[in-house]
Amino acid sequence: MRPTSIVTLLSVTLLGVGAAFFIDAGEKPRRHWPKPTPPPPPSPIYTDSREPVQTEAEIAQQARAHNGRMEAEIEQALISKDAQRRETVFTFLLPELIQVDAPRVVALLARQAPGEARRTLLKEMTRQWIARDPGEAVRWMKTLPEPERRDSAAAAAESMFAQGPDAAAALADEFGIKASRD
Repeated sequence: MRPTSIVTLLSVTLLGVGAAFFIDAGEKPRRHWPKPTPPPPPSPIYTDSREPVQTEAEIAQQARAHNGRMEAEIEQALISKDAQRRETVFTFLLPELIQVDAPRVVALLARQAPGEARRTLLKEMTRQWIARDPGEAVRWMKTLPEPERRDSAAAAAESMFAQGPDAAAALADEFGIKASRD
C-alpha cells in the first residue's frame, strides 16, 4: 500500500471518530428515572369528624326543596327587574328547572300576572325548552292561549333559525306565523 493512502485512511478515520464525539458531546445525558412506587395501604386508624354530617332524611329533604328554591329565585328575579340577576337566573336556574321539573315552570308562568315579567318568562322558557326538547316544547306551546301561543312560537322559530332554517320555517308554518329571518 502506498504511504499516502495509509495517511488518507488514517485521517478519514480520525476525522469520523472526532465528528462522532463532537456530535455526541452536544446531547445531554439521559437520566433514568425510577419507577413510581405504589401508594401506601390505607390506615387502620380512623378519626371522627367534628363537622356535622347530614342524615339520609335531611339530604332527601334538601333535594325535594331544591326545585322550590330555584322556582322562588326565578320569581324573585322577575320581580326585581335587575338585568344581571335575570340573566343569571335565565342562564343557570331556568334550564335546570325545565330539565328536572318542567310542570313547575309551567305553573310559575301561570301564576305570573299579565305584563312584562310574564312575557319575558314566556320567551325565555320557550327558547330554553325548544333547545332542550323541541317535541315537548311544541306540545306545551299548543296549550297556551292565542296571543301567548303566537309570541311563544315566534320566539321558538327565532331561536331555531340559527340551527336550522327549515325547522324554524316548519314550526312557523305549524303555528301560522311569519318566520322572521333577522
